[in-house]
Amino acid sequence: MKLYPGFKKEFDSETKRQLIQITYGDAFCYPLYYFIPSITDDQKYIVYHRYEKDDVQLYATDLQTGEVKKLTHANDDNPSWKIWCSPVKSGVLDHRSVLNTITNDVIYIENNHVHTVNINSLKDEILFSLADDRRATGQNCVTPDGNWFVYIHTDLAQHNRISDFNNWDEYISNRHFAKQAVLAGYNLKTGEHRDILILDGYFHHVFPYDNSNFILNHPPNESGMMLTSLEGSWYTHLRTQQRDGRKICHAGATSRGIVYEAASSHTDNIAGIYNPFNHRFFEFNLPENFGYTHTGIDPEGLLFYYENINYEIPSREILNHDMYYLKSVLDNHCSFEKIIGHRNTYGVLSQKSHFHPRMTADRTHIVFTGGCDQSKTNHIYFADIEDLDKTEGIVYP
Repeated sequence: MKLYPGFKKEFDSETKRQLIQITYGDAFCYPLYYFIPSITDDQKYIVYHRYEKDDVQLYATDLQTGEVKKLTHANDDNPSWKIWCSPVKSGVLDHRSVLNTITNDVIYIENNHVHTVNINSLKDEILFSLADDRRATGQNCVTPDGNWFVYIHTDLAQHNRISDFNNWDEYISNRHFAKQAVLAGYNLKTGEHRDILILDGYFHHVFPYDNSNFILNHPPNESGMMLTSLEGSWYTHLRTQQRDGRKICHAGATSRGIVYEAASSHTDNIAGIYNPFNHRFFEFNLPENFGYTHTGIDPEGLLFYYENINYEIPSREILNHDMYYLKSVLDNHCSFEKIIGHRNTYGVLSQKSHFHPRMTADRTHIVFTGGCDQSKTNHIYFADIEDLDKTEGIVYP
C-alpha cells in the first residue's frame, strides 16, 4: 500500500512497532464499524467518522496524498447509536454508514432518508426513505459485489422505550420485548427492496459472509451469531452457547471461515474459526490475562490477532489497550506476540475508544483506533505488520 509520506510516524512505547497516524485534531475519528471495510478496493481512500463538538460526520482521507474530504453535512437530530455509544447531538446516524468498495459510494442515513455520496464527485442523493415510525438501529453492510445494501430497522417507539434506559443491564433485560425487527435488502442497481428476515427481538449487526449469505449478531436473548441468506425467511444459530457459558460476542468474515471469540465473562475467553456451512469449528484458549476481547479481522483468515482492554486503571476517562498476534497453535499450546502495548484511549464509555482492528487488503497494516496523547482524543492509526507471518497450526474447518 502506497501511503502519503507526510503522515506522522511514531513507535509503540512497549513493542517499538511503527505506527502511522492517519487522522488528526481535536476530534474523535474512527472507521466504519469493523465488521465491514473502511478502505476502498483501490486502496486510495479510507472513510471514517469524525466526532467534533457534539456532531458526527463522514470524511475520507486520500491515503496517497493526505488530502481530506468532508463527505456529509447531515443534521439528524438523534444520531446516537443507543445503547452502544456516547451521545451525539447532530450529524449522520452514528456507526450505521457503509462503504460500497466497488463504486466508492458511501451510504449514510439522516432523518430516515438513506443517502449515497460519492467520494470522488461528492454527489449526494437520496436512495429511499424509511417510514416515520421506523428507525435504522443496527450496523449495516453492502455485499462484496456492490449490488445490495443490507440494513436493520425497528419500530421507533419500541426502540426509544427500550434503548432510553441508557443502561446496559436494563437494556439487555428488555431487548427481547422488541417486535418485528427487520433485516432488509435494497438492490443498488435495480432499486428492488425486500424483507429478508423479521424477528421479535433486536439484532445489532449484519455483515456479509459472501454475496448472498450474511452473519447477524445477536439472538434476542443472548450473545451469539446467526446465518441467513439474501433469499430470506430462515436463519441458523451458529456455534450455540455451551455448558461452560461461553457465547460468541464479536466475529468477522474471512475467506476461510468466521473468526470469533467466545466468553462467559470479560476474563474468560476462547477463540476460534467456524465454517457456517458444515458447522465445524476449531477453538483454542486465549491468555488468562486477557480482559474484554475483540477478534481482529484478516479478510484471508491467515493471521489471527486480538485486541484486549485492560481494566487496570481506575479512571473512567482513559483505558489501556493491548493487541496480540497469535503466532502458533501447536499441541493445544498457543504462542502469542504483543503487537501494541498499553496504548491509552480516551472516552471509555463509547465505541469511539475501541480498537476494532482490521487488516488492510494488501496485508501490510492493521487499522485501529487509538488514543492521541496530544489531543486527548482517539484517532485512526496503521500498525505496520509486514514482518508477521500467518498463524501456524490453525485447523481450518
